[in-house]
Amino acid sequence: MNDLSIQNIVNGLVNQSTGESMEEAEKLILDYLNKFPQDVDAWARVVLLQTLPPFGDYQRAISLLDSAMEYNDNVSYFTILSSFFSEWFMGGMNDFQLEKLMQLKKNSSDTQTKAIILYLMAWHYESTNKNKFVTLVDQSIKTCDYLVMNWVDLGNYYLQNGEMDRGKLLIQSGLANVKLIYKEDTCYEDYDSLDVIRFINERITGVFMTEGRYNSIVNLTTT
Repeated sequence: MNDLSIQNIVNGLVNQSTGESMEEAEKLILDYLNKFPQDVDAWARVVLLQTLPPFGDYQRAISLLDSAMEYNDNVSYFTILSSFFSEWFMGGMNDFQLEKLMQLKKNSSDTQTKAIILYLMAWHYESTNKNKFVTLVDQSIKTCDYLVMNWVDLGNYYLQNGEMDRGKLLIQSGLANVKLIYKEDTCYEDYDSLDVIRFINERITGVFMTEGRYNSIVNLTTT
């Protein structure tokens, strides 16, 4: 947020993790956005706040992203988050969201952004067109080979289809790209649960992950 004093207050409220403190944090950000609707980071923070307990309200998160894009239509991670929430938690992207995602891919020059888009598009077809799923995940890897979950998910696909050596090799390649593992017995004082880059790296690319999640993926290569 451009106003760091409000951001610090919000972070303190979020760290309290009570229903009242979370509602107060939301109100502070929304009041701020009424005055400064061009603050991209403030929108991202109020959106990610919806993903935390006791909210867990992905429909509201998408609605807030729609509002954010009315003021900041060219922010790539707003489109990425809206697509991710819809695909993973709301039953899938609709045609408009899919078209918006494809348009972002066409207009973007950033390889990581393109790879994330291809990965999200792949999961849109995962249950209906396996060949398209495989093709899109493979394109995601070739577009940006330093993410994690595109490698892991393609590897897991081959494991499930009996190509064990190929699958394990892909998963190991993905795990080699992990940049940060959160240890289960460690307190991270500087952890910012409303930071959008952290969220994308944890929940979409897999470049950051918990120790438990990392070990569960490692286990796929040892069975």
